[in-house]
Order: sequence, then C-alpha cells, then structure tokens
Amino acid sequence: MKRILFFALATLFLFHSNAQMDIHIRVDGAVCDSIKIQSFNWQKKSGTNLAMPFSKEVVFKGKQPLKPGMYWITADSSNIGSFLVSNEKKQKLTINIDHGILSFESNPENTHYVEYLAKMNYFQAQMASLDQEFNHSKKLPQYMLRTLVDSLTARAQRIAKAQSDYEQQVIQDNPNTVLASIVAINKATPDLPTAYYNDPRRAQAFVVEHYFDNFPWNDPRFFNTPVAEKKFKNFCEMIYQWDRPDLDTFVVKALQAARINETSYLLFFDRLERDLGFYMSNYKVEHTYIKLLQEVLTLPNLEEKRKVYYEHELATLNKNVDGSIATDFRFADEHGDTSHLHGFQSEYTLLLFHNPTCHTCLEVRRRLAQNDVLNDAIASGRLNVLTIYVENDAKIWQYYIRGEAAKNYRHGWNFDQTIEEKSLYETRTIPYMYLLDKDKRVIRKNILVDEINDYLTFLGIVRP
Repeated sequence: MKRILFFALATLFLFHSNAQMDIHIRVDGAVCDSIKIQSFNWQKKSGTNLAMPFSKEVVFKGKQPLKPGMYWITADSSNIGSFLVSNEKKQKLTINIDHGILSFESNPENTHYVEYLAKMNYFQAQMASLDQEFNHSKKLPQYMLRTLVDSLTARAQRIAKAQSDYEQQVIQDNPNTVLASIVAINKATPDLPTAYYNDPRRAQAFVVEHYFDNFPWNDPRFFNTPVAEKKFKNFCEMIYQWDRPDLDTFVVKALQAARINETSYLLFFDRLERDLGFYMSNYKVEHTYIKLLQEVLTLPNLEEKRKVYYEHELATLNKNVDGSIATDFRFADEHGDTSHLHGFQSEYTLLLFHNPTCHTCLEVRRRLAQNDVLNDAIASGRLNVLTIYVENDAKIWQYYIRGEAAKNYRHGWNFDQTIEEKSLYETRTIPYMYLLDKDKRVIRKNILVDEINDYLTFLGIVRP
C-alpha cells in the first residue's frame, strides 16, 4: 500500500513539475458555480475553454501551455477580467480579483497591462471632456468661438502627445511581449493633412495607405487578440464601403508589409480573404480579392494546397471581368426555342443568374420589379432583362415560366448545364447580375440592385 501511495505521489509531483501552465486565480466578491479561462479565437476554430468549480482559489495546471494571446476569466458567463500570455512555455501566473479589481503577482507585463487600460480610459475621458466643452460653446459669438477652438485644439494636441509618449514608454518597458504589440496596434495613425479635408477620395486613400503603419507584423501572437480583430474588421468594412479599385494598391502594400514574418503574412491574408474574398461574405470586394490572390501567389515556398486553391480562385474570378466579352452559352427560352447569349439582340442586357426558388433571388426579383427607372428602360426598348436558370430541374423552370416570370423580361434555362459544369460564370452565390452592352461586353460584373439606376443614368438609357 505504501508503495502504491509512493508511486501516486511521485506521479503527481512529476505532473506538477512538468506543468507548462500553472495559473492560480484568487477571487473575492464573486458568486458563481465555476471559473473559466477562455481564449480569443478569430478563426472560429476550437479554442481554449477551461473550467473549474468555484472556490476562493482556483488552480489551472496542465502539460499543454496556453497559446500566446489574450484570455478572459469568466465567473459562469460573466467576464470578470482578462490577461495576456506571451511565453510559450512555463506559464506561471497568480491573479487576484478583489470585487472586480485585478492585480498580478510578479508579472510585470500583466501589471502594466492593467495600468495601460486605466491610462487609456483616462486619455479618452480627457478627449471626451474637450468634445463636451466644444459642443456647449457653439452658441458663442464667432470671435470667441475661434479663440476657444484654438485653445481646445492645443489642449487636444497636448493630450495626444502625452498619450503617444506613454504608449511608446509601455512598448519600451515590455519588449517582445503581446502587450507591446497591442499598444503598437492601438497607436494613432498620422493625422489627415488639412489639404484633404474637402477631398474625400484623397482622404480615403490616405487612411487606407496609413492604416497599418504601426502594426507589429513580426509578432503573429497579436492575431489572438480582439484588438487586432477589431482593426481588421474595420479595415475590411472601409474597403467594402468605398469599393474603389485604385485603393487595391494600398491593400496589397499592407499585405506585402506583413512579409517580414511568413506566419503573419498568411494569417493576414486569411483574415482579408474571409471578409473581402469568401464568396458568402457580406463584405466581398472582388477586384480587391483578385489583387490579393495575385500577390499571395508570388510568395516563395507557398504550400501546394494553398497554391492550387488560389490559382483556381483567380481563374474563376478572372472570367467575365469588366471590359471583357461575356462568355457565350446556350439556353432554352420561355417559348421552348434554343438560343445563345451572343445571339440575344439587345442594346443593353441585364443578365441575371438565379434560381426561381431561392429566397434571396425572390427578393432581388421583387426589388427589380418595383424599380420604375429599370421598368422605363425596358419599356424604351433599349434594355432587356435576361434571367437564366442554371440548375437542372425542368419542373422548377416550367413552374417559374408559367407563374412568377416577369412578362417584360426574357427568360432562359441553361439546359445543358455548361455554365456550372465548365464554370463559365461565377454562380457559387446567386443571384448574380451582369450589365452588358450590345456586343455582350461586360460593363459591370456583379452589379448590385442599388447600382442599377446610376448605371442606367450614366449610360444615357434613362434621363436623370
């Protein structure tokens, strides 16, 4: 019995001595059933989710270290704190949580992290106070307001300078840490030149060009923090909203800057692809994704799996681009006759790939039917809407023709399935529309419902 006990104790000692993760959390002032440690997980894959029954001191030990990044401490489902992990091994940490106030024992990085968060709140409160002071002074006489604005501007510049100096000091005091990278990411980008204030296009270009000026690309650990995720999300939303091909140069330059670290480069590409490239994304910007694919395919030693996939994506997206002649295909029309796209006579054609039973397709067809400008263009005889069903169900096609098919449109069914089988067009997401001229040259690929009227006006099909 003593021998068994000896081996059990020896095994327990060996486990603890080999532990790569040793985190003690002391909690006072919380009422809950469990304490959890949860990771930030931007890739939406399985992340860290450790749980222990609640006690005054909860200990998490394990042979597997935590992945460097940011972690949340939760009492049941309530967030009661966060901490950073920079080391890949020997992660020993003692955290005290006293009625929501965090402190760390013998861990300068996380101690500085708590101080940093408090200091940032202080700077933000100072700036908010200036904004409030300005808003309350708008009724002042012009000469007094001008003096006040000058004073507020000078004070704001002093606050910004103090914040920048503090941030730089935190980076210097915490070299090679996740905290240093978080601070760098949060640092303000250069101020917009005054000459750009009345020039939105130049202002947009400046913002995109300098958006990632302070990014620590040599530290891929920052991908495991919500700070970086928020920055990436805002960037993709800007690119989507502005939708300017001339901005793609700056997007590619940002990706190229990440080449300082191949892991950062590929993770950054994956993050951009998820929003700007994935065919189901709400922020997809095709011309930007094409440029990103062209860039990533120049990466030396790109793994074969990625290379094959990216080449296929690029080949698919490069079909039927703006300015090219749309690929020809055969279809059966609503009268049962066989025709082909290049034989379809129309000065302008709005080509709509759809499925009659698709909910989104129904909504788009409804919005098109209610568009008076589009209906006027059709009535003028200068434009035709040609709907094409791309799947292989004759009953759905026939039901559509007999019932919901708009009488002022032309309708076709790609009965031989060449569009999908040969990937002639991008039909992974439908509805998908093209605006074509009389030679079937693409004027606008993936034209949106909200863009149609602008194009009809620009082309002179309808009057402004």
